[in-house]
Amino acid sequence: PPAPVEPAAEPAPPAAPTQPGLSWDMASSGEGVALVMSGPDGSQRLHLGCTRHPPRLVLVVNDFNPVGSEERLTVGLDEQLFVFVADPTAPGAGVRATTAVSGDFLERLPRAATIGAVYGAQEFGPYRPPPQEMAASFASECRQAAGLP
Repeated sequence: PPAPVEPAAEPAPPAAPTQPGLSWDMASSGEGVALVMSGPDGSQRLHLGCTRHPPRLVLVVNDFNPVGSEERLTVGLDEQLFVFVADPTAPGAGVRATTAVSGDFLERLPRAATIGAVYGAQEFGPYRPPPQEMAASFASECRQAAGLP
């Protein structure tokens, strides 16, 4: 007799992003506060800063190559997207982008399950964001620097 037909298995939920060897650090100075993601070799992969004068969010994605005609760099915290303005002529490695300090961004960062970025056809992530406590500390210092409640 034919074998009984097995019911189709439920699709597995999407796996959390893996990031073997990636780590987060936070640094603070008179200029502001920054979160830095480093690779397994210790090289900087992503730098998210919050400057005091002027109050701005500053992002550097070292894995991206500048594109002269591309000024939009989009950062995703889970499904929520935030637009940064890229400066393809900025010196240094990767692509540097800035935006006004956003209370919504700072509120979401400590709760996010993923962080990623898109610049033209280039993608970074999604990866696990910084640890919740570190992200909350960054958000608090950034709010103070920007004069947000």
